[in-house]
Amino acid sequence: MRRAILIPLLIVLVVLAIAGGVGYYIYNSYMYYGTDDAQVSGNIVSISAPANGRLTTLDVKIGDTVKVGQTIGTITPVATGAVATPAINVTSPINGTILQTSAVQGQGVAVGLPIVQLTDLTQLTVTAYIDESQMNNVKVGQDVDIHVDAYSNTTFSGKVQTIVQAAASTFSLLPTQDNASGNFTKVGQRVPVIITLDGTGGNDIVPGLSASVTIHLH
Repeated sequence: MRRAILIPLLIVLVVLAIAGGVGYYIYNSYMYYGTDDAQVSGNIVSISAPANGRLTTLDVKIGDTVKVGQTIGTITPVATGAVATPAINVTSPINGTILQTSAVQGQGVAVGLPIVQLTDLTQLTVTAYIDESQMNNVKVGQDVDIHVDAYSNTTFSGKVQTIVQAAASTFSLLPTQDNASGNFTKVGQRVPVIITLDGTGGNDIVPGLSASVTIHLH
């Protein structure tokens, strides 16, 4: 008798568990969209030599912070004939942190040669790649929970800032499919979404770090 009662009870519990799992999945899919195809981004600016000559001074190193308009070095242009040319100051176009130095003091430089690269670490964003099927659900202004792999126990906040109006494959140097052959396979496309990062909480977050995001759809 107990066995006859127990088996139907177990079946009911299993059915309820399955229904609960399906209901949770539907609710979660309606409320949120998540992807771990994301990374921290920053506007990296390259400062190049404005003239041919010699890099007479270079006053910054990796990790230094600079202000907009600050002189980071000087270039002495190549003299033309017997006329001496004054040194040219190389200045920073933004407030930022030096990420890389591509030249050394005393070397010869040509117009356009990169000298340093920098970015403003207070203006970081997160670039996430969403399925094209979610284009109709993701909107500018939606709240986003952000997890950076380097700080997995910390949740950062942000908002959807921009939905790029082209699939990621558009920017790829190599084609993702061969439409010229008869073996066409439809490939799901990914669309870049730019997300603001509302503060770092004092953590050392830099461009290129891997991240995952959860977008609040409703």
